[in-house]
Amino acid sequence: MTREGSYHVQSIGSNVEIEIKRLQAQVELFWPNELKHYREFGLSDGMSVVELGAGPGFMIDKIAERFPRCQLTALEVDPLLVEYAKNYLTQKNRQDCRVIQGSIMATGLAENSFDFALIRMVLEHLPDIEGAIREVLRILKPGGKAVFVDNDFEMHIMTYPHIPELRELYDAYCQARSNEGGSPKIGRELPVLLKKGGFSRVDFDVVSAHSDIVGDEMFFRSEGIGIPSKLVTEGYLSSKTLGKISVGWRNMVKNKDHAIIRQIYLAAGEKKR
Repeated sequence: MTREGSYHVQSIGSNVEIEIKRLQAQVELFWPNELKHYREFGLSDGMSVVELGAGPGFMIDKIAERFPRCQLTALEVDPLLVEYAKNYLTQKNRQDCRVIQGSIMATGLAENSFDFALIRMVLEHLPDIEGAIREVLRILKPGGKAVFVDNDFEMHIMTYPHIPELRELYDAYCQARSNEGGSPKIGRELPVLLKKGGFSRVDFDVVSAHSDIVGDEMFFRSEGIGIPSKLVTEGYLSSKTLGKISVGWRNMVKNKDHAIIRQIYLAAGEKKR
């Protein structure tokens, strides 16, 4: 979540509180499968862990719950989200989680400080991706691991029965974010970018969520109408197309055999010892 690129919580959707709730649902949607991958990529209890671009604090809270002995730092550039994260984590009694305001481009954190770094849905919004990756590498300890998680809007929500107009929605979203300096199809590029940034032992995987496993409601909450409505307001998407998507979505969920699937992309790398 950053003011430095194509994501601004105050303006990306139609309402800040609705957008924050969407972000929370997006964490919930993938968390069980993400957790498996984070453990596979090296996350364990007792580590010093930093999340860069921590937003409202929902993901760092999940990590605190599963790994209670970790020393946790959440860095976020947007002061609104910093304040939200502090309040949220205080309510969850996460006293050992440090929340600080700062940029992933120049964190101000000490070199060789962390065992594990998580950068989730951040690179896709940044104009200087390689600079951000190098900064993550700098603050990791030798042998430390980083996991970068991002979207690729060439493949976002897919449904059965198929809703063809979703392609127009994602094309409009990609155009809007690209115009703001983002890279909405970055998922496929992650391994190459990590190697360019100096990471070794790079790994890559795809995490999926399916409505028949997590339920429809999780998808409804993690998508919402806020961003599509803003795309219509800004002229990237026609109201007619959005109307067709709404009708198609309603008809799709009425089908007893319907399915909704979404995927995100994970790349992990290690700092050389």
